[in-house]
Amino acid sequence: MKMFRLSLIAILLLGLTTVAIAQNDSPSNDFMRTIKSPLEQHIMKMSTKANLRAFWDGQGTGMMVAGLLSDPDVRTAWDVSEKQYQQYQQILSTQQSLEIQKAVLEYQTLQNPDDPFMENTDEETKKKLFDIQERMIVLHMNDIANALDNALTLEQKQKIKEAQLANMGEIPLIGLNVFETLNLTDTQKQQMEKIKKELEPEFEKQLNNFSDGKMYMTNKILDAFGKQGGKDFEDLTKKAPQIVTKLKTDDPQFKKTLDDVMSQTRLFTTQFKTKMFDVLTDEQWKRLQELIDTPPEHAKVLRKKLKEQIGESEKSVWAPGPNSWKPGDAIPEGYREQRNEKRRFPRTEQSP
Repeated sequence: MKMFRLSLIAILLLGLTTVAIAQNDSPSNDFMRTIKSPLEQHIMKMSTKANLRAFWDGQGTGMMVAGLLSDPDVRTAWDVSEKQYQQYQQILSTQQSLEIQKAVLEYQTLQNPDDPFMENTDEETKKKLFDIQERMIVLHMNDIANALDNALTLEQKQKIKEAQLANMGEIPLIGLNVFETLNLTDTQKQQMEKIKKELEPEFEKQLNNFSDGKMYMTNKILDAFGKQGGKDFEDLTKKAPQIVTKLKTDDPQFKKTLDDVMSQTRLFTTQFKTKMFDVLTDEQWKRLQELIDTPPEHAKVLRKKLKEQIGESEKSVWAPGPNSWKPGDAIPEGYREQRNEKRRFPRTEQSP
């Protein structure tokens, strides 16, 4: 499962990757019927929430790493040997948690093979099946995290966190564990945890707003895609940019929803990051700026791959609207200027 930065197309395709798998399991192999079914609609919304909540809880970057390790360029940049990568894959395939195995059996027991899309399934059974799916996603994330933890060295984990910190502008949310590469003290870790806890209600609110908006826009895209005779997931990813461009021009509600979702997301992520930045010492703050402004080579490789995932080049320009989150805006410029000004002219006890 690949993780995407919240760009124009990524925001709409987040959660759709599960559909490509489901399509292969579909007896009719009917992509549009599959993707518009109650089952897949729920999976898309649930996956969006699970992916972003994983970032919030510090697991999302692990999921991102797991997907990126399939790229030999990334493995080389992070000094991950072929033997280690094979070890990771083996651990993941052979040590699937017993909880997942039990959940799969429970799901199969409840599922009606004659109604694979849940079009005629009663609401009580749907809820039970949806709850099992949510549990399996969380358990799978735990399995990936454990496999990575066992396969990688401490030095490699540190390098990966450094690369993620350098590319925080390309990632939805940075888990608190990634900041550890700045050598946080125990007191700083506690402060960050406290901030995260205080922002939890607002995060859940934004998560619901984001997933609702994303589903509205995704279904608009799917309707347009279906009218064009769309075939499969690969065809959708190719046509989505053109469809989005047309919808932004022809459908005012689509554009308003997009702008609202992006601006609200930007406001929250800015609030979250700046509160974390406030915890950093001047020395740590300087190091963070250096990582973002002049990233090491291994971080540049990650940045390039993240941009490739969403169809951007290093020189491409994205401008959906004045209130949108500018790609690569890892540190809000206003905050940077204010913080650096304080470093140059520290206040004295007598200062007003």
